[in-house]
Amino acid sequence: MSSAINSDLTRLYREHAGAVRAYLVRRLGCPEAGREATQDLFLKLLLRPREAVIDNPRGFLIQAARNLAIDLQRAERSRPAPESLEEYGDILLDPVSDPGRIVAARQRLQAVAEGLDALPPKCRQVFFLFRFEGLKQREIAGQLAISAKMVEAHLARAMLQLRRCWVE
Repeated sequence: MSSAINSDLTRLYREHAGAVRAYLVRRLGCPEAGREATQDLFLKLLLRPREAVIDNPRGFLIQAARNLAIDLQRAERSRPAPESLEEYGDILLDPVSDPGRIVAARQRLQAVAEGLDALPPKCRQVFFLFRFEGLKQREIAGQLAISAKMVEAHLARAMLQLRRCWVE
């Protein structure tokens, strides 16, 4: 872009952006929408090829702002109106906050905790190293000085115990 066009646009912005913004704020009924539309308008001017000299820059900009406001208002009218969620209150109940589910979940959690406590210490240790520390079975075997088969047996026992606690 040539510096002459850039300086012309900068001058137009300095001289007329306030009036364009005020017009768009009034027309759109929202200060934020007016500011955004003003930026959009000057961005379009920056990106469009220069065709001819503008004799009345203020009139040109106000007409361009009017056209932009009409386009924005049409787009707003064609957008569906948001629906109130109050109408769907019964449908949108949060199943997580259901008191019955909360009690059932706490009971299951308590049963699983008791199931873990009921495991022999070595079995519980193998389970925790595997599930919560993320160690591989070989690593657990090396750390606890037991065979990999024994680690597998402890894990199977722990999983079976926890499954029983979860189902009951």
